[in-house]
Amino acid sequence: MAGKRKVRWGRVAILLSPFIFLIALLCTKCFNGQNPAEESSRPKATLEGSIPDQTGSAGNTPSVPENKIYTVVIDAGHGGKDGGCTDPTETRLEKDDNLRLSLRVCEYLQAYPRVHVIMTRTDDTFVSLSERCRIANEANADIFVSLHRNTASNASGIEVWINNAPDSPNSPIERSLAGHICELLADVGVSYNRGVRTGFRDSEDSSYAVNRDTKMPSCLVEMGFMSSDIDNSNFDRRLNEYADAIASAIMETAEDTNLMYTPDSES
Repeated sequence: MAGKRKVRWGRVAILLSPFIFLIALLCTKCFNGQNPAEESSRPKATLEGSIPDQTGSAGNTPSVPENKIYTVVIDAGHGGKDGGCTDPTETRLEKDDNLRLSLRVCEYLQAYPRVHVIMTRTDDTFVSLSERCRIANEANADIFVSLHRNTASNASGIEVWINNAPDSPNSPIERSLAGHICELLADVGVSYNRGVRTGFRDSEDSSYAVNRDTKMPSCLVEMGFMSSDIDNSNFDRRLNEYADAIASAIMETAEDTNLMYTPDSES
């Protein structure tokens, strides 16, 4: 009978070393409370300055590109000695509703990264039309949105007004902005969507001052009729949803038109 083959333990150790290392690694992860199968599914640490997810009422994720700042002016119509229109009891003032909505729109916009919001007023203060336009123009804003409420006998619904200058380079952006606002407000729920309108009330020969005298794309939103009980009820019950819809429409317009400016490298 042939002699037994001598076992070369050194070679065995070399062959088994990868398996020993793997077993030790698995044991370490288990003792640390980490399941190796879950490691690949965990989100990686984000880089400093990366954009968190932002989802508006439209269901998409509008965002501002890297190294861009999007400046939006929100104009709460009327204020101070100028109360605007009233409800039939004359106890509800347009200026108050405008400010309530504007402050909420501002909050929703500020949730987006790299969005700079300027308010023409944040309290019950009178601000002239020329001053509102000056604020926006000197800020070199990208978008100007003026928020109002309407009044008329036997009328209801929302509408958005833009400048009557179809040849203006701002016109396509203004129509996009106004269209988005109408669409998203209608998705929330309004008594009637009166759509995008051009000019000034029933006259296309003029324009609202805040649309005419601002240099950037602008619009004036009439958030229902104060003479309408259903519009007043909708405004109160859906204030946050309306504000979210307007903010989302502003951001969708930014995404669709790439309407931002690049700040100076020193800023």
